[in-house]
Amino acid sequence: MKALSQKYVQLSESLDERPDWREDWKWLLAIALLGYGLTLAVRLLDASNWSDPGLAAGGEIILATHDSYGWLAGAKGVGSFAGYGMPALARALSGVFGAPLWKVGFWAPAYLGSLIAVVTGLWGWLLGGRRAGIAAGCLGALSPGFYYRSRLGYFDTDVFTLLMPLLLGFMLAHLLSFCCTRGWLSTHEERREGDALPAALPWLALGYGLVARMAHFAHDDIQPIGVALFWIALGLAALTSRPGRRLEALKLLTIYTLAAYATVRHFSYEIFEATPLELLWLGAAIGLAALVWRRPQRLRPVLDHPWVWLAGLGVLVFFFDLLLPLGPYVGKVLNYLKPVADAVQPGAAQAVGQGAAAGPIYPGITQSIREAKNVVDWTTFFAGESVSPWLGGLSGLGLVCVLALRPAFLLLLPLIGLGVGSLFMGVRFAMFGGPPFALGLGLGVHWLGKAILGRAGGRGHVLTLVQCLLAGVCLLGYAAIYRDLAPTPVLAPSHAEALMKLKAFAPKDAAVWTWWDYGYATQYFAERMTPNDGGRHAGRDIYPTALALMTPSARHAAQIINMSAGLNHDPARRWDKFPAAEVKQSLLALATSDQPMARPATQYLVVCWENMNLLRWIGYYGTWDLASGQGTFAKTQVVPEAFNVDPGRGAMIFRGPNAPILVSGVDMLTAQGPRRASFPMNPAAPHLIINDVAKQVILMDDLAYNSMAVQLLIGDPARPEVSGYFKLVHEGFPLVRIYEVLPPAKAPQGQAEAFTQ
Repeated sequence: MKALSQKYVQLSESLDERPDWREDWKWLLAIALLGYGLTLAVRLLDASNWSDPGLAAGGEIILATHDSYGWLAGAKGVGSFAGYGMPALARALSGVFGAPLWKVGFWAPAYLGSLIAVVTGLWGWLLGGRRAGIAAGCLGALSPGFYYRSRLGYFDTDVFTLLMPLLLGFMLAHLLSFCCTRGWLSTHEERREGDALPAALPWLALGYGLVARMAHFAHDDIQPIGVALFWIALGLAALTSRPGRRLEALKLLTIYTLAAYATVRHFSYEIFEATPLELLWLGAAIGLAALVWRRPQRLRPVLDHPWVWLAGLGVLVFFFDLLLPLGPYVGKVLNYLKPVADAVQPGAAQAVGQGAAAGPIYPGITQSIREAKNVVDWTTFFAGESVSPWLGGLSGLGLVCVLALRPAFLLLLPLIGLGVGSLFMGVRFAMFGGPPFALGLGLGVHWLGKAILGRAGGRGHVLTLVQCLLAGVCLLGYAAIYRDLAPTPVLAPSHAEALMKLKAFAPKDAAVWTWWDYGYATQYFAERMTPNDGGRHAGRDIYPTALALMTPSARHAAQIINMSAGLNHDPARRWDKFPAAEVKQSLLALATSDQPMARPATQYLVVCWENMNLLRWIGYYGTWDLASGQGTFAKTQVVPEAFNVDPGRGAMIFRGPNAPILVSGVDMLTAQGPRRASFPMNPAAPHLIINDVAKQVILMDDLAYNSMAVQLLIGDPARPEVSGYFKLVHEGFPLVRIYEVLPPAKAPQGQAEAFTQ
């Protein structure tokens, strides 16, 4: 065992290049500028993919993710995000650069996302020396898992949920590097007491703590990751401190923790608004740093006593709940296991006594979110972490080697864990693995080169060249992948333009009903609130919207909307007090007769062609049984092959080898209007819809075809059964229509209150 330990120490020493800021700062500056510039250049290749005028509306390029519009709507003061960090950042960037908000949302992700390259390069320098950061710094911000969530038009928090944990981990690793061993076993040099620590370390700990204090301005989940990093750092200090320096590490971590977490737990933009008590705590952190820096002679017996610092750290942990954030974080992870149904509300059915029937069960939404779909296998996972699956695998092997040789790499373990978690929590988590895997590749190749070259003369130049070649080859690979990517606008230009027009005539207090995917975009373009959006899309929230879109009855849809609006768009709060069967009966009554209900503010309903691709899930939620907890998927299928319609048989005749498909009818939608043909000889066959404007063909079953989501878009809005409940206010056939929901036909009488009111 001793011989094995000696070989480990020898290997660690032979591969090591100790970082030194005073000697390496020029290298670091060059690596930072090189990594940032090359990363940005690759990211900006995407701009040409968005040059088509068909990707713009009203002079604005349509952004690539729904959440972007949530933050930009907040920057306009619309919606529930107005006071959050991302809208504040958007307003600030807009003001500094004199650019409209949509330009900030489009271009900022490339410039902000490239900052990951800088921090990854710093990690490479800290773990392997000046040359080891070259390739890692150039590649850390370009992994497909991260790039696809931060490309042009993706103005979202993902940049910061990766950047801030990566930065916090580096700061703690750098802080501990003065007190801890490089490897898991100490070298002969590290076992010696050595020189005194830099006098400015307490101030460095204070500065790093203040950064940690503000790090979660963009997203709340950054704080629990930061707390987890603190505990990992504390464990590293206990396990790997050099002789005589464990107490110093404890002092630095205490100052860091006092500066970072001695505060009321604020989120979003509130973290920049310190209360008098918080200013007092900040003063205490500054004072403690000053005491450790000056080390007054009369206080040294106290300052040099380890139990004093352990007690102080324990007080901070207790009073500022430094274990608490981990519980909610685990709960959020469990939520991504995609339950089919939400749990029955605890207070359901209490109004009707003990032993009453259970209250409503609402559908779980996570399973339908595209970004929550699992990465299917390890090959796909490795492809998301590097240029190709095999290079991703090699990066993973290098990552294991770095963990074996550099304990500080444990501070990237939360990011590695989240990245691997994409296999069961959803594809969005793959982005966290990019920097650690880039470090595994860069450091692995660097150390392999050192092992091969040994002590050959001039090997430093060769190692630099190897890093540059590795970065260059991978950058060319990334450029080839990203250069011709298809743009992903979140909605059609006609949809966005319709919402812009709605803004001009809709009352300020109006609500716009649309499927939750388009809630944020509606808030941004129409500047009116929606009942559902990307932040309010739990099953209990979207159920009324899904029901209104999937019912075949215009009366039913209008009354659901008016009823929900009268309950502040939160009818589930009321329904939770009743048995599920009673709620179902009440909702069915809305389809059969006009129910008395108070008149709400003006309500609008948007139906659009984009919903056709979502009908499967909208149907599932719209047919959900509140008692049994089951729904029925609407069946739809896009038809990409060329075909002709045989009117005699009512059949699609494909030009290829596919067998004919019988249809019950054909709806041909053109800019001039609809043309319809029915084939009653095929009553059980699907419906065929050909949208000549959208250049798309869809087959759908009766559930989808008869729904309001389809019929209000392609049917005649003047039909009596429709016009009595909906008034067309924007005609964009066959891509988008906007209806005003007419007020309830009956008002409540006296003090009597209907169940749904």
